[in-house]
Amino acid sequence: MRRYLQISPVAAVVIACAIIVGIPMFITPIHGYSDNGDFQMLLASNDLFQLPHTKIGYTIQKYGLMRHYNQLHLEHLTTQSVVIQIAVALNRWFYSRSIFDLRFLGAIHYLLYLGGVATFANGLIGRKKRRRNYLLAIVLTLILADSAFTLYLNSFYPQALTLILMLYLAGLFLSLMCYKQENVWQTFSFFAVAFLLLMVHESNSLLCIGLIIAGIGVLSRPHHHLIHGMMLCFTALLLLVGWISANNLSPEASQMNKYQAMTQGKLLTTSHPESISQTTNIDPQFTLMRAQSYYPNGYAALKAEDAETKRQFTQRYDLPWLISAYATDLPQMGRLLDVTAKNTMLLRPKFAGTQAAKPGSKPQFKTKYFTLFSQMLATFYPRKYAFNCLLAAAIAIVYGFAFVRHLKRGERWLASRFWLVIGLLAIVIASPPAVVVLYGTADLSIHIFPVAFSLCLVGMVLLSDVVQHRLWRNTNERQT
Repeated sequence: MRRYLQISPVAAVVIACAIIVGIPMFITPIHGYSDNGDFQMLLASNDLFQLPHTKIGYTIQKYGLMRHYNQLHLEHLTTQSVVIQIAVALNRWFYSRSIFDLRFLGAIHYLLYLGGVATFANGLIGRKKRRRNYLLAIVLTLILADSAFTLYLNSFYPQALTLILMLYLAGLFLSLMCYKQENVWQTFSFFAVAFLLLMVHESNSLLCIGLIIAGIGVLSRPHHHLIHGMMLCFTALLLLVGWISANNLSPEASQMNKYQAMTQGKLLTTSHPESISQTTNIDPQFTLMRAQSYYPNGYAALKAEDAETKRQFTQRYDLPWLISAYATDLPQMGRLLDVTAKNTMLLRPKFAGTQAAKPGSKPQFKTKYFTLFSQMLATFYPRKYAFNCLLAAAIAIVYGFAFVRHLKRGERWLASRFWLVIGLLAIVIASPPAVVVLYGTADLSIHIFPVAFSLCLVGMVLLSDVVQHRLWRNTNERQT
């Protein structure tokens, strides 16, 4: 009887995460990341607005719901907007037509998150009730339930869906590798999740390379026919969706990204910013905008949105020029990459609080609830881009040897894990340079978040493979 009552490792992870994450999300005062200035356009395009006398620096539980025509309604459709619209519809049906409660969005994120945890844990650990699997279950709980990750679920930041969909993507890949026969629904789900992940935010288009590599692993399984044609179609579709995602933003947002790519990128770490005028015909006075945001909090020497600034500054350079400029000044690119590396494991958004207002509380208060893993990363993880490259190279070599070994033994289901790891490592290496060129060092918490979570996923997969003896020793596991 005791044997039947014993809970499985996967169920243990899901239940633990449900309790740990659910308590701060839904019990008053609720916890989640507050607005640091990024919510305004997203709220407006989803028929929401901040109520009068809203306290800045706190998690806002209630927003106003527009009841009249909104010309900005779903101006740019994304995966995040679809989820928000579902939450708004549920709120109108069950709560109010004039007030939106953030917990409706949090509840949707919460349920999707638990599904992602279950999918990933099932693919990584399996269903066998071994002691080492329970050890892995504890590690997964410490990482996936860390509030630095999960507080995004109770907010309007795109990191919430990026986290959820990356869990589903890795979990579906690992589960697919455990089947001897074709599993059409899981294969279709993997590709659907990949497309949805790209459409969460325009910066997620930078994940294309990693997703293509992981897709090769799914399509290279022995049972797939016409493999080359399928790979070509998948790659073309992924690149198309990536291109749509990258351009799925307003002219104002595009102008902001271009402006900050220069002021918080190329101009930021150069010792002679005035030299840029020699190759772009930019007036040297515009170097005063160095390190300036598009929407500065205080006094700015020049306004970014002025027509004269656009004519004399942002229209004098473009993306090819930025790429060429960094290519001829690799030391500066290295310094900016180190800036991104320093922010990679700082998982919380800057200038954002984590709880709703209550008597005696201070704005931008950051909770310490269940933050052991994120605090260890922020304290001990090396803050150099070169370290990430060396770490990625070491892990790639380990999995490369394991890949060849498993192919020789005919264990293609184990060899295929190589493609997931390499795809995630490609995100770790390729995303930071692209972020520097396209966005500079602005909003790094959004643009670099997939890098941090990819490293966490790789770490969990590596730990599982070591504990399960999948890399060097023989394993008695079998496919289902």
